[in-house]
Amino acid sequence: MKRCCARMVGTAMFFLCMLIFSASYAEEKAIAAGGDTVIGSILGLLREKNIITIDESAAFLRQSGGKAMPREDVKALVNLLREKGVISGEEAAGFVQKLSKTALTGEETGGAPEVPVTGESAGLIFPVDDVKLLAQLREKWVKSGNRRDEFDIVFIDTRDMAEIINRLRVMAVLSPAEADEFEELYRKKYLSGVVATVLEDKEKDYLERVRKNTAWEIDDKVQSKFKNEWFSKVRLSGDMRLRFEGDFFDPNNGDFLKPDKPTEIMNSKVDRYRGRIRARLGVDAKLTDEVSAGIGLATGNTNDPVSTNVTLGDTLNKKNILLDKAFLKWRPTDSVVVWGGRFANPWFYSDLVWDSDINFDGIAVNYNQKLTDAWSFFFNAGVFPIQEVELTTRDKWLFGGQIGMQYKRMDRLTAKLGVAFYDFENTVGVVNDPSLPGATDFTAPQFQQKGNTLMDIDPSNAIKTAYASEFRELNITGTLDIGVWDPIRVILLADYVKNLGFNKQDVFERIRTGTLTIDDMQKETEGYQLGLTVGYPKVLDFGEWNGFFFYKRLESDAVMDAFTDSDFHLGGTNAKGWIVGGNLGLAGNVWLTTRWLTANEISGPPLSIDVFQFDLNARF
Repeated sequence: MKRCCARMVGTAMFFLCMLIFSASYAEEKAIAAGGDTVIGSILGLLREKNIITIDESAAFLRQSGGKAMPREDVKALVNLLREKGVISGEEAAGFVQKLSKTALTGEETGGAPEVPVTGESAGLIFPVDDVKLLAQLREKWVKSGNRRDEFDIVFIDTRDMAEIINRLRVMAVLSPAEADEFEELYRKKYLSGVVATVLEDKEKDYLERVRKNTAWEIDDKVQSKFKNEWFSKVRLSGDMRLRFEGDFFDPNNGDFLKPDKPTEIMNSKVDRYRGRIRARLGVDAKLTDEVSAGIGLATGNTNDPVSTNVTLGDTLNKKNILLDKAFLKWRPTDSVVVWGGRFANPWFYSDLVWDSDINFDGIAVNYNQKLTDAWSFFFNAGVFPIQEVELTTRDKWLFGGQIGMQYKRMDRLTAKLGVAFYDFENTVGVVNDPSLPGATDFTAPQFQQKGNTLMDIDPSNAIKTAYASEFRELNITGTLDIGVWDPIRVILLADYVKNLGFNKQDVFERIRTGTLTIDDMQKETEGYQLGLTVGYPKVLDFGEWNGFFFYKRLESDAVMDAFTDSDFHLGGTNAKGWIVGGNLGLAGNVWLTTRWLTANEISGPPLSIDVFQFDLNARF
């Protein structure tokens, strides 16, 4: 019965081909040469699968009318056979690949090569054996907030790279400038010199015809039908991480008080092993063409802004879920984005200054402007409340600004340089008046890690610590992404920071004790980080990988210790050392990460801390 059905399907395919095709060869010649043409290869495979007989194959070729089959009809036939399960996806890809080669050489028609001038021409067939460009577009699709598998669904039947690029342009996944750059790269990599020249001359006509493609019309109809439905405006995303962590301390370390709790001893000598989890869920909704909203939930606690980890081992108790993001985003133009509420880090940065888990409260603006095909300019700025205090005008604020340039040739080189200035206001401690105990306790930070120079603002025998220095941080960050061996990339990082707000005399006056002199003080206000990453820039699928190595040095008062990386030296400043690790893809959106971080103190009593982390990550 199955064989009979298969033969019936094959016979129906055969008669369909008879109506579409117009090429003709003599039976004997066609059978003999069948393997050298795309049509011959298809018929040969159908014979091997016992779908059609030799006689049926010969009859088709004999009745085809003496003309070559149009390229688009061949593609349509291949897709139809694949959809019916007659041939596999791999076999279909092989036929399309062969079609792209024969169309450029004229082998299929037996004549001179055709010169393609539009998106429907043979020269624009995507060579499926080289998927680098398609992978770059898929990554761009994912970065724009779409799921990876959705990309494959949308474009599973599309082997014309120019069509993919322009559909992404219309769907706003690619900006006009990015789409132009991808098209230029496609022409250079996959088309002959003659074809590229003709395309340049016919570019306006080509783009217009692609925009009128039937597939686009279908997209427009689908979007129009569902544009007012809530599910077309809302997108869910999230991630999950399981971590084993070991914290290792040198037994010769000194003894330290906790900066935020001076009556308690900080662990500096006893190794610690713990399981940790992190879970995050995000909901983004498009309200209008220019305005969107987002809400994010995450594990963690309200006392730690630099971590969303939860440590397991609390008598099987339930874990906290907190509001991690809540923002409105306004995009008045393609170049400008304005954020308000609580949102992701708006800066171009590394974890030298900001922990990767920090989100910002306030208002921020991002501006990106394309200057040439390769160069673009960016500007970021923001105002962020750090601590609001009811009965005083000394609210704590952060004002920030950043300018930079980016050079981008997608297939070879990307370089980015940013210069930022972060100005913290009203964060220096103020000593309490003995007659008004506790009146200026609000000048102490609500959260500290360790490393900064501190002052005691409590004149009694108790201790209340606050920052002794002002923080006005100049930060210069640069990356160089070398893609000569794409998809394997080499990414270099250099980051430098200096606290211009540190005044040695002012700090000395605030921390002065009976025996301390100003010459005893050290001015430690600089930090830097150098890094190297080799492999896939993002690990998204099975077998993808990367490895990294960083060296970091962060002096005591280079940055405010509250907001820097919470893993290196277990948080804070006054640390130097290195980080080594890597990522390995296990499946789509599932990967392993391992890191070893080793750090020592720069000055003061010894404090050597090594951290090992082994993570199982998943995203959706």
